Amino acid sequence: MTNNTNKSISKITLFSTGFSGVIAGSLLSGGLSFVSAATNSNNANNPKVPAIVERAETGTSKSTIADKLSTDFINVAKNVTPSIVTINSTKNIKQVSMQQRFFDSQGDEYNQGYPQQMQKQQSLGSGVIVDKLGIILTNNHVVEGADEISVTLQDKRKFKAKVLGTDPKTDLAVIKIEKADNLPVAKLGDSNKVSVGEWVLAIGNPLGLSSSVTSGIISAKGRDHVGIVDFENFLQTDAAINPGNSGGALVNLQGEVIGINTAIASKTGGYMGIGFAIPSTMAQKIMSELISKGKITRGFLGIQIQDINDSFARSLKLPNDTKGIIVGKIEHGSPAEKAGLKPYDIISELNDTAVEDVSAFRNAIASEEPGKKVNLAIIRDGKKMNISVGLGELEKKIAKAQIKPKLNSTDKLGFQVEPLTPEMLSQLNINQDVAGVIVSNVKNDSTASEAGLERGDIIQEANRNSINSEEDFNHATNNLNSGDSVLLKVIRQNSPILLALTIK
Repeated sequence: MTNNTNKSISKITLFSTGFSGVIAGSLLSGGLSFVSAATNSNNANNPKVPAIVERAETGTSKSTIADKLSTDFINVAKNVTPSIVTINSTKNIKQVSMQQRFFDSQGDEYNQGYPQQMQKQQSLGSGVIVDKLGIILTNNHVVEGADEISVTLQDKRKFKAKVLGTDPKTDLAVIKIEKADNLPVAKLGDSNKVSVGEWVLAIGNPLGLSSSVTSGIISAKGRDHVGIVDFENFLQTDAAINPGNSGGALVNLQGEVIGINTAIASKTGGYMGIGFAIPSTMAQKIMSELISKGKITRGFLGIQIQDINDSFARSLKLPNDTKGIIVGKIEHGSPAEKAGLKPYDIISELNDTAVEDVSAFRNAIASEEPGKKVNLAIIRDGKKMNISVGLGELEKKIAKAQIKPKLNSTDKLGFQVEPLTPEMLSQLNINQDVAGVIVSNVKNDSTASEAGLERGDIIQEANRNSINSEEDFNHATNNLNSGDSVLLKVIRQNSPILLALTIK
């Protein structure tokens, strides 16, 4: 699956911070121009007067509108800022002396005179008080691995905090302070009702500057493929977010928290007008489950999926307007296999709701309870079917490092393949029972490159024909002409991927 977002973003920065000596500031200024379509049907001889002039003549000016907006900002900041806290996380790091490093290779008996020293590493972040009992919502990366957590309120009161639960897959955490009374509490709003273009405030403690407020708008909703966490559905904002803002609040002009500020996209590591916040609806659901169970359970199907595009549609002889996702692999023994799902199935609906893309589908499945049955509308070989699947529970998986393969030359297809050897499989850390041919090179600016084919990919199928040798590959592709589509099933880092490309 092509990740267009990551191509355009050089760096995603998670913004809790240890002080690095970087000082950043922001200034928001701008004029507002409002034009209305006022008409005067009773005076046909008088031309229409621009609304901005009419307002000036009647005493309602742009400054009045700006004053109203400024008043809204002031009221929201005044009401919400007291509920935003500073979180100081401390980690105890073992420090190894130079003598110990020198004698490490000699065995423990040489190290007995050099005890390890402990060094404290501190980082700052933000949090939002969401309950008068002292429950605080923040980011997982703000408190992850901390040995001690302290919370400072706007009124300078300080409290020790304990972690109630964390969810690295969404970067959310819930902590609690004890024996705190008269706590200011923020109201969580409904992020589903947020509109692009809506004014928002970001409140937090950037660079240790507590109770800082910046303004901006909602730039986009449902932003995924950012590459920060497993389950992404971010609100994007241009409100300034800097180190220390992580875990702080994104607030609408009704004074409701609609997001938890999490990260920015930047080429420099500093603010560049693109910030991301976890929607309050997602945060509230995760928080409730962490408080009640201390962990998050997610639904699991056991399939690998990709977004469908025009090339896939042509390769599978589907109508051009086909929407949904395509199944690439079914895990053995998974709920999907037991329900009868198959590779190349097109999933078009989940519980009578259209499937827009992979990210939305994954989030929807993960949000369901294990054991619950979901209904899938699928297209298989051009025929529509309905399948009911009882979900399993998602388990943690270990990410695998990428190993770059050796490269070679190209040919007229836009890529070239070579026989697959046991040595290549070992080099790529691929299971020895994998069969196919290996892509030795991909031509720049070719359709293969545009489709996402990479050197080192192992092609197992071409147009649903099994590939075990170069001869198989040539037989499957020799009769393809310019304009024809070819659907490839490839193995990359032990995972199957479907790629569709058009022959030039």
